Amino acid sequence: VDLAGSESVKHTGATGDRLIEGAKINQSLLTLSRVIAALGSPSRSHINFRDSKLTRILQPSLSGNANMAIICCATPSEMYLEETRSTLQFASRAKLVKTRAQINEVLDERSMIKRLQKELALAKRAANGEVDMGQIKELKSEAAKAEDVAKKAQEKYERLKANILNGGMFQGTLLSKSRKRISSKVNSGSPPTARGRFLSPTTDRRRRRQ
Repeated sequence: VDLAGSESVKHTGATGDRLIEGAKINQSLLTLSRVIAALGSPSRSHINFRDSKLTRILQPSLSGNANMAIICCATPSEMYLEETRSTLQFASRAKLVKTRAQINEVLDERSMIKRLQKELALAKRAANGEVDMGQIKELKSEAAKAEDVAKKAQEKYERLKANILNGGMFQGTLLSKSRKRISSKVNSGSPPTARGRFLSPTTDRRRRRQ
């Protein structure tokens, strides 16, 4: 995302629509600066990503599961000394943000088997004292989440399968009942309908001649 720099009115001399646009840019940058400061704080609690459209768009990247790079541009001109100082402060706060990017996996049977094999190998290394227990707890938590997602997906599949089977049985029952009705009418020798007499005048003439 290429962000515009701070729009200082005393430098730009903007008026009208340009002035309104500059004010919105400054507000978005201020909100982004607050979010970055909160993400880099050791005692962070709730992050207000919804305070601006910019931070809402950047939320997936700033939340942690991404490889993120921030490039800050500054000028050596004394005219923009205050802007340069603010930019460097922002860059210093951004350096404190820690992310843990992970590859998003499709939770099918093969990926589950690979995950379990990885856990088994890690457990063996932990038994030999080669791995920190903190890593084991983190992997166990991820495995529990993966199993929960897989379980819900399996339950959804079973429900869909049952609905399809029940729908097929219902159609089969209706077809069977319809065939039974037709068979009972033929066996009972019910008189032809008005439509049948109208469509077969030749048969009626033969009966009259006989």
